[in-house]
Amino acid sequence: MTPEQTPVNTAETPDRKEIREYRLNMDVVQRYLGAFKAISNDAAVKKCFNSDAPGNASTLDIGEKRLSACPAAVAILKPAGLKPREFMVITAALFSDFIAVGMKREGKLKEYPPTISPENAAFIDQNFDKLQAMIAPVSKAK
Repeated sequence: MTPEQTPVNTAETPDRKEIREYRLNMDVVQRYLGAFKAISNDAAVKKCFNSDAPGNASTLDIGEKRLSACPAAVAILKPAGLKPREFMVITAALFSDFIAVGMKREGKLKEYPPTISPENAAFIDQNFDKLQAMIAPVSKAK
């Protein structure tokens, strides 16, 4: 089965709606990526989550609760001006939309799925090379 033939569950959920409606901009992305890198490399944060990372949660609510329960993570998010829920939403919006835009640029997608906001897709497409350079080092953070 090719990627174009793979069935995708695009049922609208409150989480998907919230993620789709969130508007990315360069300021938010820069603050987010700084916090993401710090969180990914912080021993105290890793200890909070062990194998139960907020990003693996089945809902934004559960992920937000996990993130909020980690004082070290909250301490990193606060100076970045991000609340735990916003951090979760940005994670989902930025990475899923970035992948979709990349696939469309490569001709692997003819059109964006309804889970991707046209505004975020346009923002990412217009800033693709810059965002790719910004995301690359963070995606390798361990």
